[in-house]
Amino acid sequence: MNPTNVRKSSRLKAFVFGKSLNCVRGEFFVLTTLLVLYSVPSGHAALPEPVMLQSRISKGSASVIPDHGTSGEFGTWNVRYLVGPGGIRAGGGIRVQLPDSWHAGPRNSANRLQNSDPADEHFVTATTSSSNVTVETIVESETKDPLVKHAKTSLDGRSERYVFVVRARVSGGQLDEGDTITITYGDRSSGSPGYRAAAVSTQPEPVLIAVDSNGDSRFQLLQPLPTIRSLPGEAVEMLFHAPSQAAAGKPIEMLISLLDKENNPANRSERIKISVLSGEVVSPETVPMPSGRGYVRFLVTPKTPGVIRMRAETEELSLESVSNPVLVSKDEPLNSIYWGDLHSHSRHSWDGVGDDSFGYARNVTGLDFYALTDHSVEPPNTTTTRGLSARTWSEYTAQTERFNDPPHFVTLHAYECSFGKPFGHHNVYFRDQPGALAYPSKVTLPELWKILRQGEALTIPHHTGKFPAEVDFSIHNAHFRRNFEIYSGHGLSEAYDPSHPLSFEHSTFTSPARSLNWPSHAQDAWVRGLELSTIASSDDHRAHPGQPHFGLVAVRALSLSRNNVFQALYDRHTYATTGAKIILDFTLNDVPMGDKAIVSSSPELKVAAIGTDTIERIEILKFQKPSKTFSVAKLWEPHSFDFDGSFRDRAFQPGAIYYVRLLQRKNIRDRIVMAWSSPIWTQSVPSP
Repeated sequence: MNPTNVRKSSRLKAFVFGKSLNCVRGEFFVLTTLLVLYSVPSGHAALPEPVMLQSRISKGSASVIPDHGTSGEFGTWNVRYLVGPGGIRAGGGIRVQLPDSWHAGPRNSANRLQNSDPADEHFVTATTSSSNVTVETIVESETKDPLVKHAKTSLDGRSERYVFVVRARVSGGQLDEGDTITITYGDRSSGSPGYRAAAVSTQPEPVLIAVDSNGDSRFQLLQPLPTIRSLPGEAVEMLFHAPSQAAAGKPIEMLISLLDKENNPANRSERIKISVLSGEVVSPETVPMPSGRGYVRFLVTPKTPGVIRMRAETEELSLESVSNPVLVSKDEPLNSIYWGDLHSHSRHSWDGVGDDSFGYARNVTGLDFYALTDHSVEPPNTTTTRGLSARTWSEYTAQTERFNDPPHFVTLHAYECSFGKPFGHHNVYFRDQPGALAYPSKVTLPELWKILRQGEALTIPHHTGKFPAEVDFSIHNAHFRRNFEIYSGHGLSEAYDPSHPLSFEHSTFTSPARSLNWPSHAQDAWVRGLELSTIASSDDHRAHPGQPHFGLVAVRALSLSRNNVFQALYDRHTYATTGAKIILDFTLNDVPMGDKAIVSSSPELKVAAIGTDTIERIEILKFQKPSKTFSVAKLWEPHSFDFDGSFRDRAFQPGAIYYVRLLQRKNIRDRIVMAWSSPIWTQSVPSP
């Protein structure tokens, strides 16, 4: 292999136009016309404009060596094209595009792909096997920003975040049949640590390769295409999930999962030791973790009422995990607590990757219900961008329907409609069957409410404390907006407080951000008079919903069914946590959180909590006119796992609003652990 290269950085300067053709389920789109203008270093002529043809080429062949990697690990991969009959003339070459998952980086960004610094990460080069030929390496949208958020043009007709095209152009000589041209991702010869494999584990995905044999910058997509796969890494974390409630004498199902450092389910055969920390339960002493899936389920039987906590330990790895608490009663509870993530993305979104979010929610993070909420995006005329549209909606809803399995696991039909100001981003949820798919470029939020069926759909706003700026809560519909996402991976939207450990300033979830000093937080909505219950959800963008530090919602429902979960959301019988499955109960004169209470004087407020760790602080917050803000009406510092307390508010006045805020001692991953009840609203006894 001749290492001779002429390195030339380039940057995408113009957009793409043309028509697209849907070829296979992998969503390849070949542009009939593609115009890309490049800027090149001073002293070099502008590069010819590459044009993608509809026809495919089968001359020659391509391979990827190796054809797999370990998720998140650095390595070197060679995409090699064996030149076919006719060779490649001067000015010709190949263009290569790895799967989107192989470009996903930290903070929901793309990793920078570059040909400028041989010692830096993700350095890419091109070489040929012929000593008489020189080739130049061009990263078509190279940037100096290590966290790449902007859209870039692809070989398959998209303009999206996780897209990079590398061009190897023959700048001198000619390649003959049998010669090779190789693009090396993660060239380590000059000190680079290499190229980081996909952020998520994947099945084999195609590597797109387009060939220009004649040197006229007219490219044809090669067929067949080689594939590359990302495998999970070694297990570094264990999660232990249990139902929050149970009845004595009736078996319940427990779930243990192993994760690698990128939160993929780890493929490892392991024996798990089980012990009981509190409560009386019949349980196996060991559980075998089968190879190939990263999780195991097993049954235990509570013997008596109380609180069960259990520990799992690996026999070979130094991993352990304690289950969330299980509240055992004598009989089946009338209403049970169920846990879900209602805000999550996958490969269907232009800013997402990954393809097994439903399986992950059920089998890895142990959710009871789940909604996949990819973006609705009307495809523009100039390019085909991933997103939910009339073309993809039926496939998307069929996937949601296929995984719905009550009473074991419930899925909701949903999507994200990302409005700008003054409306804000909203997720749309349907009670049973999917309803209208709306595009934020075509309708306003009030217009969306008009096309939804009352009682059959909900719209929940999220990250209003961050963006879009200046969300206006005077624009409201109480029939459709009944909940508020108080927390997600982005950060906390409870109240404006940049110093809070969960503020957007302290989050590493996405690009560095600032809290919005505007009345668009949960407390602002409640002070204005909006009756919204609290939820939290992850806004995960890698098909890894339910992460234990990015937010979960708890609902109290009659049973685990799609209708009952939706009804609990509609009735505002919800509360939110940062992701820990904390059991929380809050009442006012026995009226539960999320409801209205008719009060004459001095209401009694009761709080019961069962933590996943030591509970450091519990606060009852109160708003009452003429005050303009919430204040702490009662504070407890239990320093225990369990708490049961009451408070009589003798300063009560009709119209007061109350909610509970809880803090635990230990962080989970890099975040403090909190919970927020839904409010209880009060009104005076009506006059006779």
